[in-house]
Amino acid sequence: MNNMNQEAISTSANHESVVPEPEDGVLNEETLFDMSMLGDEEGFLNMTQTEVEPESAQVPSHVSIEDVLKMEFFTPGEAREFYTSYSRLKGFAIRNSKTVKNAKGDIVRYNFVCNREGFRQKKWLDKLDRKREHKPITRCGCVAEMRIKKNHGNGKWYVSQFVDDHNHTLLPERFVGYLPSHRNMSDAEIAQMNSMRQVGISIPKIYQSFAMQVGGFNLVRFTKQDMHNEVRKQRALQSGDVNAALRFFEHAARNDERLFWRYQVAAGSRMCDIIWSDGRSQEDYEAFGDVLAFDATYGRNKYNLPVIVLSGVNHHNQTCVFAAAMVSCESQDSYKWVLRRFLECMRGKAPKAVITDGDPSMRLAIMHVFPDAHHRLCAWHLLRNATAHVSQPRFTQLFKQCMLADIEVHEFERQWEAMVGECGVREVEWVMDLYSKKLSWATAYIRGRFFAGLRTTSRCESLHAKLGGFVESRYGILDFITNFQRCVDFLRDKEEELDFRSFYGTPVLQTHFQEIERSAATLYTREVFYRFRETLKRAVRFNIIDREDCENGCCYVIQKYRRPESTWQVLHQPQKGTFECNCRRMESYGIPCVHIIVVLVGIDIGYLPETLVLKRWCRNAKNNVTFVRQVTETGDAASRYRSRLGAFVDQCKRLAKVACLREEDYKVYSEKMARNVVMLEVKNGLRVAEDVNTQPNGEGGGGINDPVRVRTKGTGRGNVSQQTKGPKKRKCSACGKLGHRRTRCPNGADLRPGCRGSQRVPKGRQAEAQATSSQTTRPDHLNCFTSEVATGQQELQMGAGTRKRKLRVELPNTFPQFMS
Repeated sequence: MNNMNQEAISTSANHESVVPEPEDGVLNEETLFDMSMLGDEEGFLNMTQTEVEPESAQVPSHVSIEDVLKMEFFTPGEAREFYTSYSRLKGFAIRNSKTVKNAKGDIVRYNFVCNREGFRQKKWLDKLDRKREHKPITRCGCVAEMRIKKNHGNGKWYVSQFVDDHNHTLLPERFVGYLPSHRNMSDAEIAQMNSMRQVGISIPKIYQSFAMQVGGFNLVRFTKQDMHNEVRKQRALQSGDVNAALRFFEHAARNDERLFWRYQVAAGSRMCDIIWSDGRSQEDYEAFGDVLAFDATYGRNKYNLPVIVLSGVNHHNQTCVFAAAMVSCESQDSYKWVLRRFLECMRGKAPKAVITDGDPSMRLAIMHVFPDAHHRLCAWHLLRNATAHVSQPRFTQLFKQCMLADIEVHEFERQWEAMVGECGVREVEWVMDLYSKKLSWATAYIRGRFFAGLRTTSRCESLHAKLGGFVESRYGILDFITNFQRCVDFLRDKEEELDFRSFYGTPVLQTHFQEIERSAATLYTREVFYRFRETLKRAVRFNIIDREDCENGCCYVIQKYRRPESTWQVLHQPQKGTFECNCRRMESYGIPCVHIIVVLVGIDIGYLPETLVLKRWCRNAKNNVTFVRQVTETGDAASRYRSRLGAFVDQCKRLAKVACLREEDYKVYSEKMARNVVMLEVKNGLRVAEDVNTQPNGEGGGGINDPVRVRTKGTGRGNVSQQTKGPKKRKCSACGKLGHRRTRCPNGADLRPGCRGSQRVPKGRQAEAQATSSQTTRPDHLNCFTSEVATGQQELQMGAGTRKRKLRVELPNTFPQFMS
């Protein structure tokens, strides 16, 4: 159109703008459509509504055929925009039809038709091997169309033919938004959706957010399926899930020079194992890598690959992640590969202690890769397996006491013999195998080895539970890695907050030994200080009853108040400034025991000596560690675009807050905003999406194929040699004999002989399920129970058929109190 008015721009960009009525019955062409948008003739056929956003208010409802035939356009794209807006008002959708070229090969005519033009080909209706249901037939031979030709005199495009006759019922306004040509997501909406997906918000929740922003679901110009299609299209541009994950690591390595990742492929160039660790995790391992805990979890990705998280305990007694891996199976070779790559990542520094749930493949892999590390078995899993294999509450109670009691070795042996004799389990195969592994679980044999207060893998289970809030089972490799890093960032943010609390302010002194308490408050983190203060409070219950000089120093005998049978010896060497107690709790937990505190008070020392302060529990435990940027900051074009978009949207919210208070301000600022939007679109040539969303398919991919979906989980029987272990024999859970099940027991399914006698058990409380393996302390299926060890109370849900029984197991805190 000629003599375009800038005021018409606000009409095209504002939903609520009111189109002026025609004066003297003549419709002003400037009010029909804003023609200030410039387009590209060659790129017209690929133009979608993502590039331009026409609104129904652009075309008045009383436009006649004569008015349309008088219109001219600068580009074919503008003509399509007009016809799209017109079809939205009328209740139908359009699509591109044929084009006509001249002798020189230039396009001189475009046809836009109703999307119900033509008919579906018969071959698609008569196809016999079709698996999916036919889509509803929408083509009915509609003849409505708009045809434009080029005027070679002025270079504009004019409407040469306009047919507005439809042989079908036009849709009401509430259904028009579901038509394909009216359902498109803009670049800003796609970027906003991607940002919300990165923080773990699901597609339905994001769709609800869009609906709240525009004022209702009926005003959203796309559906949830369109959002899923956009996500699927973005994944298709990544040339494979694994290749996209590798490109993610390459981008992240630009900001994190210490980022480490390794992978290996199997037959068909398919990835089978992958491990990664960022610089911050490696720095945490340098400070807290003396104790390592790891376990596998399932159902966290669409390939069902077991996820292995290698973690530890930081100076706030908080879980910190050192590395993560995904493996094709829980075999000994897979664990060896993971631990060797982990050792490579940490520059050859091996942990001093490792705690697992007792998986045989893990145990063998640890023996090969970390031969000098002391391997400890999870106490909770041992109690669970004791209940499953022996099924005697008395045995479980006595076994718990043997395992966790802080006693001497000879006392442990005496209690073990009394236990197996009383319960009659001396010849039980599982009990004999358990006794052979006593160095890995009995506190009497583990005393003096530092485990940072860990007795169970409950921290791993707790970390897996937190991870479930960030990842879903349908996530691929890339989605899992990015969302896993969000979970790690969440833990690190909590660590930063605890650092602030440890340095900000001074705790109120509450004990009688304020000098020692003040010294500990300036050294320890706040969490560790609170635990040390509890030990300091109990020091008043102990006395020094004897002192004896020896070659190495002085030996003090400590006795608990009115408990003459409870005595301990503390050796003090003044030349070295060291203190050693026979309870070995300083070596086991890294915090002075109450007996050493009594000696400090007795010899009038008002501070904690350096030999009694373990640096890993101090506030400055990471002072010599340099902070590195996080792996989530990729710095690519898409991330920069989303960051700019988020910052600008925040400023727009501030503008909207004040501009919408009054009607006159709303009109003025909306018109200015519309004009600025048009100017920027013209300036950028409507090609923002090409610079942001497209990525080269082969960049850094390496041609690695996605892994094969794993149909089973657990270690299975392939990891245990059949020569050392015979085939599993089925045993009746009612009478304990081989050869039949409880349902076919000749003595009756409801009889439960054994430790409880032959008594009839109610059907609602039948026996608990037996474990699937008689040799391993690790069950094949970890998701059959729920563990909450952080509170010291744990519940195990074990099913027998459709019946379930809860077994309640109480364990001490993972960081025990330092008391007698």
